[in-house]
Amino acid sequence: MARRQRLRLQPRTPLGLLWADWINGYAVGHERLAKSLDYAEGGAVSDLRIDGSTVEAIVRGNSPQPYQVIWQFSPIDKQRWKLFWSAMSPEAIREYRKGAPGLATEAALAAADIHLLPERYKHLRPACTCPDWIRPCKHALAVLRILGLAVEEDPMLLLSLRDGIEREGETPPEPQAAGPPGEALDAGRFWKGSIDWEPWRAAMLTAGSPARLLKRLGPVSVYGIKMDPDAIFKPVYEGVASEARQVVESILRKDKKP
Repeated sequence: MARRQRLRLQPRTPLGLLWADWINGYAVGHERLAKSLDYAEGGAVSDLRIDGSTVEAIVRGNSPQPYQVIWQFSPIDKQRWKLFWSAMSPEAIREYRKGAPGLATEAALAAADIHLLPERYKHLRPACTCPDWIRPCKHALAVLRILGLAVEEDPMLLLSLRDGIEREGETPPEPQAAGPPGEALDAGRFWKGSIDWEPWRAAMLTAGSPARLLKRLGPVSVYGIKMDPDAIFKPVYEGVASEARQVVESILRKDKKP
């Protein structure tokens, strides 16, 4: 009988590295994490199927019958996705499609209060037919590792899993090449035209939780002591936000003048 060739699940992109670190952050013990990697690299996972925000697969374990694994991603509301895409530049989209989410993508995610990778025990639920009482079990984690290969191959798959973006046609198309020479922008019309600030104001100044950028930082170390950045920088953050709000309100008042 021919020996099955083993996979090598080495991350090839920054997104792949994030995915691997995210899986290894599950508090299930080193032994289960190592066994899940062995299952994934040994070819125990098969029949991977993705339907919207649901991922299913079959895993061969110690039982004569293979185990069925299901992962269910919790959806994110459409309004937050729309805010995310409105903040994504064409360059940021291209970088993300290459598996290299940069600072622009991070800023867009923070503005929309979205985590690129779901919170492990809140926005992602596992199920497996094995008798192991710890969840996620090693079989479910092995499926996540194989899913990571598909995400590296097509990073847009991760966004689709978060809420079926591509399925609903909300993913913006690839940026088109610039038009022929001489097709210049009418600068006068641009600067003199009236701008509807209300949607922007509603999205940027009232949506989401306050100081959400600080909450994404997590604990920081100050002279070797871990401290909550929310407690350290919140007064400064709120002061800057207040000044920004006044500037925007001033622009709104001027824009509404006849």
